[in-house]
Amino acid sequence: MTTFRIRRAELGLKGDIIPKTFSYKVVIDPAKTLKFDTANAAVVDSTGAAVAPAAQVAVPKPPADTSILNDVYLTYNSEYADVSVGQFKIPVSYEGFNSSSKLLFPERDITSRQYGDRRDLGLRIDKKFDHFGYNAGIFNGQGLNQPDQNNGKDLALRLEAYPIKGITIAAVGYTSVGSRKSATTKDRVEGDLRFDLSNALLQAEYIRAWDGPKGARLKGQGGYVALGYTFFDHLQPVVRLGILDTNIKAAKTEVKHYEFGANYYVLGDQVKFQGSFSLFDPSASATPNHSELILATQLSF
Repeated sequence: MTTFRIRRAELGLKGDIIPKTFSYKVVIDPAKTLKFDTANAAVVDSTGAAVAPAAQVAVPKPPADTSILNDVYLTYNSEYADVSVGQFKIPVSYEGFNSSSKLLFPERDITSRQYGDRRDLGLRIDKKFDHFGYNAGIFNGQGLNQPDQNNGKDLALRLEAYPIKGITIAAVGYTSVGSRKSATTKDRVEGDLRFDLSNALLQAEYIRAWDGPKGARLKGQGGYVALGYTFFDHLQPVVRLGILDTNIKAAKTEVKHYEFGANYYVLGDQVKFQGSFSLFDPSASATPNHSELILATQLSF
């Protein structure tokens, strides 16, 4: 299939309520697809009992996220901690946690999309210093624009070290507490590495994941390594190799991927053109290989 698509159209508003003390941020994305689907529902009588013979009817099914709202939060800023309350990204996955404007490829890695790149309602405390940064949070655990469904919460901690300028080393822990019998129970451990020195770039992530309640847990893992080099301050060829396995206890559930691309920076990450070719190789014999060719442009201001 070949198609044109507006992938993102994020509009943000941020500022200070009280300079250097209280700030705010709101981000919407009108390009989000809010398409309703259909689902089959059992036909019941006035007492709630199923009619005989059993019958079903197709009914509209709303998408999981019915709003264009992405971020909305208030922040109290101080010297050692910025405290935010509202909806924002969870700190899982380097690519998932950081801005889409700085992506090396038009799309995030499949591991980042599987386990990171999530927003949730909660409380966050974070700060970056010269050689160290942290991000700690407590979240509902239900996801973007979703009300809480239980008394459980998700706890997150991301620690980053910057030994020298251009190098980032990070570790992440994420876990559900309080109601671990829920289907939304999840645990994550992660390690990140990024070298961006003298036009050369190396970026890598590894995530181990557990999903679901005890006795019905899925254990998965994934990661990638990406390499790039910038020529003439504008042209950056990139390559990314990785693997995702969403159920390592089952046979042939992993997907390997090989991706090649190039970025042309007109005005840094504000104005750039991107192209990529990706080959996905599932281990399951019944699932054929597939490929993607993506050409993208990005404008931000």
